[in-house]
Amino acid sequence: MNIILFLVLLSSCSLFTPQKSGLSDTESEAPGWVYSPYEFCQEGREFCTSGEGRTLIEAETNAKTQLGSIFEVQVKSEFQSFTTSSQSFPWQSQVREEAQKSLSESVDQVLEAVEIKKRFKKKGLNYALASLDREKASELLGDRLKKIDQELIVLWEKKQRTNFRKLIKLFYERERLNERFSVVSNGPRTSPVSWDQLVKWRESKPNREEIFFKVGQSPDWLKEKLEELLTQAGFKLVKGNTSKGVTLQVEGIKEFLNVNGFEKHTFTLSLSSFEGGEKKRTLSKAETVTGRSQADALLKVKSIFTEYIEEHLSDLDLD
Repeated sequence: MNIILFLVLLSSCSLFTPQKSGLSDTESEAPGWVYSPYEFCQEGREFCTSGEGRTLIEAETNAKTQLGSIFEVQVKSEFQSFTTSSQSFPWQSQVREEAQKSLSESVDQVLEAVEIKKRFKKKGLNYALASLDREKASELLGDRLKKIDQELIVLWEKKQRTNFRKLIKLFYERERLNERFSVVSNGPRTSPVSWDQLVKWRESKPNREEIFFKVGQSPDWLKEKLEELLTQAGFKLVKGNTSKGVTLQVEGIKEFLNVNGFEKHTFTLSLSSFEGGEKKRTLSKAETVTGRSQADALLKVKSIFTEYIEEHLSDLDLD
């Protein structure tokens, strides 16, 4: 009887013995994926990498960052000799940088789809196995390519010199995005507009068409930005009367604000185009901001106003 009771108690104790988990500190060895992630992934269907850190969040972040680096290295290794054209423009490098920023945002969106497949903890260190599904990445990059293609087609059909800078920026972004799309989908997509088409069309337009440029009240940085965009479009800015012209004006109104040390201002940007002595189009953009002074408040609309004229300059119908 005592023997039976002993066996029952021993059996009961075994039922409550703690089980090992994926984050246990008692594993004798780290799992194989910590050092050889592709042995536990399907290379044809996903990108994989592992990361480590003192916390689980740090390990997951490092794994995702490492995966992003591997993805970019693979892109560079496949397209290291790729070039667009020998044709260049003075402002080309600046547009490339802007396109790179847009590209980075698109790639970051893809990397948000990274999945943490496995986790492990050993002796105070955490490990994570990250995976990026090729099909999902292809879908995300493909959607962005489709959107860019639609924008290219619309701008190309308008054939406006004031859109040329925007066309080049989109083309650069599409080119680099297509490289990444090719890596995950095993093939690029043909662009609806080629580089040669863009260059030949630009060369067919008058190189330095004269246009009068009149500035009323405006901060220097906005005046310089508009001069830059008009020059890049192929216009020569003059002070005398010509058949075409552009005027720039920024007006400011101080609003009531019952807060010590701060001021509230409404700034209104106005752009107008003229042809044959008659006003053709007028664009307007108003923003209300606060600052410690009018000058401080004005700086807060700098990016808003510069982006606005970059986006809407073609609406002046100068071509």
